[in-house]
Order: sequence, then structure tokens, then C-alpha cells
Amino acid sequence: MKRDIILTAKNDQRVEFYDGSTYERLAALEMPAPVHELALTPDAATAYGSVFGGGVFGKNKDPDHRLVVIDIASRQIDGYIDTGACVAPHGMIFGADGVLWVTAELNHALLGIDVRSRRVIHTIDIGGAAHWVLAHPDGRRLYASCKQTPNVAVIDLATRSVSGQITIPNCCEGMAMAADGEYLYVASHSVPEVNVIDTRSDRLVKSLRFEGAGADFPQLRRARLSPDRRWLLVSSSKDRTVAVFRLPSLEQTALIAVGNAPMGFAFSVVPDRALVCNHDDGMVTELDLVNGVAGSNFVTGKGCEYAEYYAVA
Repeated sequence: MKRDIILTAKNDQRVEFYDGSTYERLAALEMPAPVHELALTPDAATAYGSVFGGGVFGKNKDPDHRLVVIDIASRQIDGYIDTGACVAPHGMIFGADGVLWVTAELNHALLGIDVRSRRVIHTIDIGGAAHWVLAHPDGRRLYASCKQTPNVAVIDLATRSVSGQITIPNCCEGMAMAADGEYLYVASHSVPEVNVIDTRSDRLVKSLRFEGAGADFPQLRRARLSPDRRWLLVSSSKDRTVAVFRLPSLEQTALIAVGNAPMGFAFSVVPDRALVCNHDDGMVTELDLVNGVAGSNFVTGKGCEYAEYYAVA
């Protein structure tokens, strides 16, 4: 089945579509304000985008309060979801029950969205400015990383409250979790390392420093697992690298030099291949994970941050 790519080009205030094989741009959809992240429905019929507004984390300028609804087949906007008083929506994930969970960083909140009625049905105070959120496949827990404090919040969905905190000594950035939910991987903010959380106990069991990494200083890091659970990738925005770990051993096999400010990843149908968005270059780079090298590039709109493949009927 053919697969194409949808990505955010936030500095150009667009969501763009590309041919998944040739990387030809198919369409560019204008947004009302910068959109940072996307969440696709399982059938890839609809994408939801977090309309973050101006600025970046911690330096929000004119924060927005909407999610944009995108019909993927027509590549058109199909309305908005208002998050009300909770502004600067960012990280997004669908829960097992179909609720769309969204961080609202300026309100230290996590929002549960009913996408059918297009309204906020849950608002959870998590006590920190959460940037990212992940849902455990058991349907009972969420994890939210708070990059300004050294912890990951554990949210109990039965009580819709924070049930615990997992200490990450060097503060938190991007997170990734395999489909079986056994381990949660959390990238550190102030040092080049990945932390391993055993989700049976919600305890930190291991921290691995990237081999060949640069000096310690704060920077944006994002993490993603390949769908076949063979690879864990972590991007470091200022170091301009992608650390590659082979699973389940968690052996680091490469540190790949890429473009300026690498951020989000996408995995193609080709085994052992991935894409990384180079935010400051407006460019996406192919990654050969087996050989640990960067391949060809294709140009996107400015500020590419998030990318995803989706099936085309």
C-alpha cells in the first residue's frame, strides 16, 4: 500500500503533504498560527494539530487555544477544537479509549479531548509545564514529561489525577514507548543520555550516555521507537545529531550527524530506514539505521518539526 507523509512547517504556518516515495510536495495547507505536533487517527482519515501559537517553550508569544482538524484525503481544514482557557497546546497522543490527550504547557494541564464532539472533557492539573505526553497501552496510565523539573508525571486515568512522579536527575525531554508498554524511554534535557523506566514499577532502572556526544548543556531532545521495536532514535537539536540504539539490547550503534536542529522522526515501510526533521534548515534527512549514516535530503517549509507516514487508499 502506498504511503505518503504529512509534516508540520511551523515557521511558515503550514502543514505539508509529500509523496512517501519520491518526496515530491503534494500540497501545502495554510494554518492560522504555528502548528507544532500532529496526531493521526488509526485509520489515517483525520489529523489533529496543536496550534501552539507564537514563540517556543518557555517563551510563548501570543499562545493559541485551538487544535486544528485536518481531513487527510482532501488535505483541507475541517474545523477547530477550542481548548478554552488552557493555552499553548503541544504534545498529543491518542489513548486506548480514543480520547485525544494534549498538553497545555502554560496552564500546567493535560487535556482530554472527545474528538467526536470536539470538546474538552477532562482537564488534569499535573503540577508542571508538560511538553510531551504518552499513553500506556494498558489504558490506565499516561506519562507527561516536565522539562523544567526533574520528573515524569504518572497520571492515573481512573482518578484523572497524578498518582506518582518518576525522578529524572537531568530533567526530561522527549519520550518513547514500545507497543507492549514494558519500558518507557526518556531523553534527558541537560545531558546527552536516555533513561529507561520499568513501567511495572514506574522506576528509573538505567541511564545511558550517548557515545561520542558533545559537552553537557540543555537542549531539545526527541525520542521515537520504530514500529518493529528494533530501533530507538534520539535527536539532539544543538549537537545536530541522532543517537541510534538497537533494541532490545539498547546498544548504541551510531551517532549520526544531520542538519540544524533535528527534531521529529518518521519511519517508512522500508525496514531500517527513518526520516528526521531538521527544523532550522527546513529539510528532512533520510537515515540508514543499519549502517548508521545519513542519506539524501529533501526541502520542506521552514520550521519542520513533526512528520508522519500514513497509508493512502
